[in-house]
Amino acid sequence: MTALAKPDYFEDYDEDYRSELDSRYEEGFGHGPELDDDYGSSSGYDELDKLFNGLFDGEDDLDAPAKAEKKAPARKDTPKAAAATAAPVAEKTPSETAVEPAVVEPASFEQAPTEEAEALAAPDSPFFAPHIASVNEHVEFLRKLRPGFDVPYVDPMHSVEDCRIVTLFSNTSEASPRGVVWAGDDGAATRLLGLQFQLGLRPEWMMPWNAHPWFTPGEANGKLTPEQVSAGLKPLIGFLKLVPRASAIVAHGTEANRLAQMLLKTDNPLIWRRGLKVYKARSLHGRAFAGSKERQTEWLIDMGRSYADAMARAGLQAGRR
Repeated sequence: MTALAKPDYFEDYDEDYRSELDSRYEEGFGHGPELDDDYGSSSGYDELDKLFNGLFDGEDDLDAPAKAEKKAPARKDTPKAAAATAAPVAEKTPSETAVEPAVVEPASFEQAPTEEAEALAAPDSPFFAPHIASVNEHVEFLRKLRPGFDVPYVDPMHSVEDCRIVTLFSNTSEASPRGVVWAGDDGAATRLLGLQFQLGLRPEWMMPWNAHPWFTPGEANGKLTPEQVSAGLKPLIGFLKLVPRASAIVAHGTEANRLAQMLLKTDNPLIWRRGLKVYKARSLHGRAFAGSKERQTEWLIDMGRSYADAMARAGLQAGRR
């Protein structure tokens, strides 16, 4: 079974990023008409990029989760806690209360959430257990950036503390009906699971992520545009900050490999601090994996070599930590 992180792990990581994220939650993403009107164009991605500005800048906080293990920052009061300790407010007269502006609620999804989606996001959901909560909080953050679009959660079989290898998918298909990041279809998921079994690669040692985190509900992404690939860079950096022991990315498919190469070209200190290595691999689904059984076997063997090398670099052996 997955080894759970310490209960206070989520409180310890990157306080600056969390405080900025929380403030943006309260503002309500997507409220401005410029976002709703422009998401279909490259200018829409420029606006999306502006929302990320400042979140991942700064050399000192790139590996904040790892640093937090040595020195935990002081815990900040939440808005609820602050409200509980605040001094009583004097009662207003009827004339004063009459002129108060109406409260504007944050932007919501264009479509009402399904019962399944509500169950995934419930406070007691396994998707928000301590060992995976930080990553799925990041997913919630990305959802609020683009109301009406879906961002799959990461399955709780994975673990932020134990993750050594990131599996990056070119998510050109539809989102998984289970609401989690997957290899593209059931056949692709089966191939990857079989590869893990053959290598002894335990699920908590790896974690999946999508090159372009967003999906239009009920539709396949199709071939990702250069703008869509570029839009996935800062979400990927934010994700990597939450898995501080990951030292390898296996990029499945053209788009995933392009995004991984973009990451390497940023000269981000995260790369050389961890000795991050990128492995180029074939996509596991669709026409990319259409071929004879012999060809498919060759492709799986090549993938196996990449994962085996990544495991060796991280000091992972089958059945051992």
